[in-house]
Order: sequence, then structure tokens, then C-alpha cells
Amino acid sequence: MSKKRKRRFKKRKLWSKQSDYTCLDGSIVSMDSTWEVACANRLDELGIKWIRNPSLKLKYITRGRRTRNYIPDFYLPDHDVYIEVKGYWTESAKHKMKSVQALNSVKIIILESLDAIGQFTLAQTES
Repeated sequence: MSKKRKRRFKKRKLWSKQSDYTCLDGSIVSMDSTWEVACANRLDELGIKWIRNPSLKLKYITRGRRTRNYIPDFYLPDHDVYIEVKGYWTESAKHKMKSVQALNSVKIIILESLDAIGQFTLAQTES
């Protein structure tokens, strides 16, 4: 009689790779994806001050009616704008972003591709 082996699968994010980014001041910030690193680099190139603060949380309601916290990818304090880098845009993510904006009086710019990061300009933060 053989024993049944339970397989445990680790939940993985297939579309992101955690990376570190070295800021202009030499500090290192942990990013959730290489796209976020590209966005941070672009913001630095444009001279736009940004903050990535894991303790900054905005409430939202899931499709299952649970209250959760959303941590923005970037906050631009000089423009009072949040940036979300979304390469993999699911229905759940769309619902989350709508809920975040409905429950919090914030402006969020959603960048959906590396091209969008490359085309990011200061004018987008002011519209």
C-alpha cells in the first residue's frame, strides 16, 4: 500500500518579478515588478518626485464584499496623484481600482504598458 503524497503548491505571481530599485539619493526601494522599476526610472528621468510607501493604504471593497487595503505603487506628492502600474489587467483588478477611487477621494493614473511608462509626462499628472 503506497502513501498518498500531498503536493503543496506555492502561490506565485506569474506576471511580476520582485526587484530592487536604487533611487537617485542612493536608497534602495523594493518594487513588486520590473515595470514598477521602469516607472520609477522614468519618473526620476523626468525629475518628478515620487514616494513608495507600503504603510500608505487606501480602503476598497472586493467583489466578495470584503474590505481590503490597496497600497499604491507610487504617490506623486507635488501633484497629489497616485500611479498604478498594471500590465496584467484582470476583472478583479478593474473592480479594485474602481472601488478604491469610489471610497477615497484620490486621483489614480493607471499605466497599462511599458510604452505608457515611456510616454509618461508631467502633463498627465496635471490633467
